[in-house]
Amino acid sequence: MKKAVIGVFILVLVLNLGALAKSRVVPGVYSTANGDFYTKFWKEMFKGGGPGQVGNTLMALGEGFIFNQAKLQLVEASDDLNYVYKSTFVGRKLTLNSSGPWLKSGILRATHVTAINYSSQNPPLTGELTFLIKLEGDFDNAPYHFVIEASYQGQPEVKYADLGNPVFQRGMDFEVTITITQE
Repeated sequence: MKKAVIGVFILVLVLNLGALAKSRVVPGVYSTANGDFYTKFWKEMFKGGGPGQVGNTLMALGEGFIFNQAKLQLVEASDDLNYVYKSTFVGRKLTLNSSGPWLKSGILRATHVTAINYSSQNPPLTGELTFLIKLEGDFDNAPYHFVIEASYQGQPEVKYADLGNPVFQRGMDFEVTITITQE
């Protein structure tokens, strides 16, 4: 009898925790263009040796979100005529927290996120950079799906090492739209 009561208690607790996760998420479409949240910066670390090199890492940070340390796996010709390159970044995580409008409390986390980056820059490092990054997936800790599009057009800051090799490029002003839907 005691085991049955404990089992029922655990079942009720698990069901309530699932409902709690659903009640704290606020599904919708959120955009920096609409003033829903703001971005801080994006950065590509040239761990592969320079722009467009396999092994580079990508991150982005803003109010209530961080996309961290995605590794460049593949660079190919773009299938979108507006861009020259299509780059695939894999293997890291996206975290949304309640500093953004999408959560009342807690965190949403997605691991093993793939980002597709369409970009053009002519000449590399010194020319105007244009990109559109797309991420899509499911959160690991709540039954919600996300679609994120980030775009940038401008002259990024480039940091060089003592020997003149580029270390990273970053930009401070980029647009992001985050869509969250229930699965």
